[in-house]
Amino acid sequence: GVINLYFFYPSTADNVLKKYHDLIGRPYMVPFWALGFHQCRWGWKSLAKVKEVVSKLEEADIPLEVMWGDIDYMHNKTDFTIDPVNYKGLPEFVDDLHKKKIRYVPIIDAGLNYSTTDKYIMKGERNGAFIKSANTSRTLIGNVWPGLTAYVDFLSPYGDQLWKEGLTDLYEMMKFDGIWLDMNELANWCDNGECYYNWTNTKGAKDPHDFHEFDKLPYTPGGSPLYKNTISMTGYHHSYNDFQDKNYKEYNMHGLWPVYQEKSTHEFLKRHLEKRPFIMSRSSFVGAGLYTCLLYTSDAADEGLGVDLGGRRIIKKKK
Repeated sequence: GVINLYFFYPSTADNVLKKYHDLIGRPYMVPFWALGFHQCRWGWKSLAKVKEVVSKLEEADIPLEVMWGDIDYMHNKTDFTIDPVNYKGLPEFVDDLHKKKIRYVPIIDAGLNYSTTDKYIMKGERNGAFIKSANTSRTLIGNVWPGLTAYVDFLSPYGDQLWKEGLTDLYEMMKFDGIWLDMNELANWCDNGECYYNWTNTKGAKDPHDFHEFDKLPYTPGGSPLYKNTISMTGYHHSYNDFQDKNYKEYNMHGLWPVYQEKSTHEFLKRHLEKRPFIMSRSSFVGAGLYTCLLYTSDAADEGLGVDLGGRRIIKKKK
């Protein structure tokens, strides 16, 4: 991608760091409650299980400041929804947590469920709110937890608006206290960077990477193609002439996408909660500390490691 080089000439290392943060911005302080005890786990299939966990923590007199909601609370793993069966009563449960001075932080994934009947998809398609495919000039389609997915383009004013609309709808259903942003590398499980075959109705009809230069670099991280487990580097974003020049390639914008997402989410939380925002994000970039107070290394527990507020792996569990 595009590389900007900056040179700092202070006399001490401390002053170099100061100048660096003068450039990228200073990280904001987390809400006081975020420094307390948190409880989170994937795989709690019902609200009844979550209630049981909270009850047992209370019985054992174990402190609890924050409960987290993983993807299980969603309906069909779709953003801005609540499972009407397994998590029926979640908004009331969150209200009860607040009475006990316990906060609630739900997960939100980066990819929106690509259903032609989904209101966010219909509105986003109509207004050019999604990252586009260089192969089709239509919405770039990936595949994550809900199945086929579209990705909000935060360079488009309509994309930022659509994201905040979804957060508003979820907040109107339940009064959460922060947001957990996940899968925002951007994650994608299609083999070739996009599910291109869904536009041709023939899987493998055309390899979208036959003709571009991004797989012929002298070095790629880990030796894998740049589209491995993420979206195609040929995908393009909104530009000043409304997508026409296709110059804002994902190849150059990839590292910035989570920062734009974090900025949009930060603005939403600050406006709706009128308090210091709390955001945890799985992916980020230089300067994101202006908007998100915590990064995490995803499935660190699988490696027997713990993670602190700075995203560093610090605790090795005994086997």
